[in-house]
Amino acid sequence: MKRDRTELEENLLNVINETKNSKKTVLEINKNMIKYGVPIGTYESIYRGDTSISVIDLPLLCVLTESVYKVTGDNRINTTDYFSEKEIANSEKVVASHEYSEDDIIELPIVFENVLMLELDNYVTKVDLSYLVDMSTSQLIYYDPETQRGLQYRKKGEGVIEIPIVNKKSVQNISEHMDNKDYFADMITLNAFSTEVEPITYNEKTKTLTINKGVTISILDGFHRLQAGVRSKSINPEFSQPMILSIRSYDEDTAKKYFGQINTINVLKKERKEELKSEKNSDVTVRNFMRKSKFKNKIASASAISEIAGQLTTFSIMSYAVEKTFNPINLMEATEIADYMVDFFNYLTGYYVEEFDKNPNKYRDTYINHQLSFIGFIIIAKYFRDNNIPLRELKSFVDKINFQEEVLVDLLTDKRGINSSRVRMNVLQYFEKVVGGVELGVK
Repeated sequence: MKRDRTELEENLLNVINETKNSKKTVLEINKNMIKYGVPIGTYESIYRGDTSISVIDLPLLCVLTESVYKVTGDNRINTTDYFSEKEIANSEKVVASHEYSEDDIIELPIVFENVLMLELDNYVTKVDLSYLVDMSTSQLIYYDPETQRGLQYRKKGEGVIEIPIVNKKSVQNISEHMDNKDYFADMITLNAFSTEVEPITYNEKTKTLTINKGVTISILDGFHRLQAGVRSKSINPEFSQPMILSIRSYDEDTAKKYFGQINTINVLKKERKEELKSEKNSDVTVRNFMRKSKFKNKIASASAISEIAGQLTTFSIMSYAVEKTFNPINLMEATEIADYMVDFFNYLTGYYVEEFDKNPNKYRDTYINHQLSFIGFIIIAKYFRDNNIPLRELKSFVDKINFQEEVLVDLLTDKRGINSSRVRMNVLQYFEKVVGGVELGVK
């Protein structure tokens, strides 16, 4: 391929999704694909999402691109921009002769040989990266945002799509070194875990490790290396790159801490690393709260929120507020506070559905859902808990707070930004005074 396969896949998916509601367009694309010898129903399977574009082999991807481009004329997927004339001719020949198949699709269980056990949940072996690429395109390895860098969000039509955070330049550089045969064998770490079946079976005598059927496999370290392998194999189907493979069997909490510990190449933002490692008791409180609450999708792992994703505040702000107000001294307290916060925010979002859930962007200029306003809500939660105030009184309490009061707005919009410790402390002190004033009936 002339260009990155992932770029083509993204553009092709966009074009397919934009045209799939046109019966005439779908019919014409189908006719083109049938002319190339593609089985009837293949295109329907792709645009319905039953078959992932990332799974199909290169000849079929080329023919699919050519078929869609011929009908739509969309230059985002001009076939000659991605494939050479020789590749196009060869792809048409392969597809027409039905030489392509799904035989390369890998399914669980998978057996690895020559595996050494370091600990009961920690194993190591060697593998060819091309095999891991096949596992990935077979949709066996997935990107878990909970144990990775998180997600970025892109607006698409009326909705929002989630996209893994990837440094494309890094992927390209690694891929080029692999293609030039000057990439030194590195390590990729996979995590195989399940709460329903035994994740892995290890035979000490034969040194074989089996990842059992029904297990979820995520990548803990080496996502960019894996993507580089995908890129290299899309260019050269005979691609080969020896790698060290580490296989772990960690629960979610352990996996997060591990990723926070070992991240080295594409350095994590400080906020995301602190969230994953969860070293402070206040971090544990917020992490437990996010795990149990529907509000978790409103909290960003980064240093700022994504408005198009409807996020409201950050992990760092929430942890700061919990530490300064509740100040949990051990894990038991951290867990108890998290449980109370779940109830508190269920009431809060229930009373203010539009502001916090359904249409938060409409209310940004009211400052009730400003990122730093959540310091105030944590203070209110602490006040309600300490004074045994029923949460059904929360709305009447919050209604007495003027979130557009000039002094507060100046604090929330301070040029030093939401991550300034001084700004956060000023907001904290403001809300501490306001909460006391509300109790006395002072607005």
